Amino acid sequence: MDAVARSRDCIGSSNARNSSLSTISYSRSSSRSWSRASVPLRPAKFLGLLYHGLLIIMLILCFSPISSLAQPTTGISDLTPDGPRSALGPSGEINRVDHAEGFWTFQPRENSQVNEDSNELEPIPGIDRKGGSLLQRSIATADNSSSSELPSAFDTLSNNFANATCVAFFDNFRSNSSFIDCHAVSLLLSNSNSFFHTLTSAVATSHVLDVACAQSVDKCSSIMKSLAKEMLQDDNCGQDYESNNGLVHSVYQEFMAYEPLYRASCLTNPDTKDYCFVDAVTNTSAPNDYNVYFIPTGSTLSSSGNLTCNECLQATMKIFAKWATVDDQALDTTYVPSAKVVNGYCGSKFATTNVTVGSDKVTVGSGQAMQLPNFRLIASLFGIVLGTMMVGVF
Repeated sequence: MDAVARSRDCIGSSNARNSSLSTISYSRSSSRSWSRASVPLRPAKFLGLLYHGLLIIMLILCFSPISSLAQPTTGISDLTPDGPRSALGPSGEINRVDHAEGFWTFQPRENSQVNEDSNELEPIPGIDRKGGSLLQRSIATADNSSSSELPSAFDTLSNNFANATCVAFFDNFRSNSSFIDCHAVSLLLSNSNSFFHTLTSAVATSHVLDVACAQSVDKCSSIMKSLAKEMLQDDNCGQDYESNNGLVHSVYQEFMAYEPLYRASCLTNPDTKDYCFVDAVTNTSAPNDYNVYFIPTGSTLSSSGNLTCNECLQATMKIFAKWATVDDQALDTTYVPSAKVVNGYCGSKFATTNVTVGSDKVTVGSGQAMQLPNFRLIASLFGIVLGTMMVGVF
């Protein structure tokens, strides 16, 4: 019996020790668990600063001016992929090319007009057509006439300037051979007494256009834009421009109008085989035919004169319509009202009026054009930020 009692005491003592150990173990485990749970899991402070810094930078980039974001600007060549280009050929030859080569031609089956929605040609009354295509004629080799034998711009310039620096600027570019060789029609129209007398002869006028259309439109356009930019500088004619000097304002617009007038004045009538410009000048029964060529330099077409509703006029207005979408062109204010006058004579859809004028921002002077925010970029950034927040990065 004593042995049994001692055995029970031993078992009880062992159970007590095990219970004590179990209690201690549980207590330590609970203590460790409580200790871990009480420590807050916070992201590092620099991650929060980094997040807000990146967000601010993104917003600044989205609303930065165009000039500070090296983004390509859309040139007129992008706007008019089907526009008239220089067609190489001997003097007097009308070149006919395929659309696949990137040249623009009118090839209507009958009397036609442009549909504003589809940009296709539709039949309309009142336009006589004998056949053929209307295409810009450009001369590969013109007569080697001396520039001094051709009319020049500002041949009777009066020094009506407030600043001597502006006088010097005009004197410098008028004597610059690069400028002279372009024979810019946009500047000859209103600033050349010799060109005015040349217009009395169709042959002489055609010769001037032969030489003018033989020049590189890209090179001369670059020269004219550069001169326009330089003219607005304070050490040239900037102060006269700010003082609303009429001549300086007009010349600026004429510099900018070089290319649209180059393309329009070099078009050839498929019926007469002459330049459309020459036909317009010599058509005394429709004086507005000639006035059409002043639209790019700031004049609005008057409804008081007759118009010839032919392919030449339609092609010319199409060129002007596309250049009216370019900012810093006088066409962005003169084209639409002039097109309405044309449509009053030639039919409601003869010249398109469905254009967004000045939609392509091309700033050549001082100042910056603000770009609208890139909403796709903003949406993408928002998605990235939202996604990273959901997975707990920030």
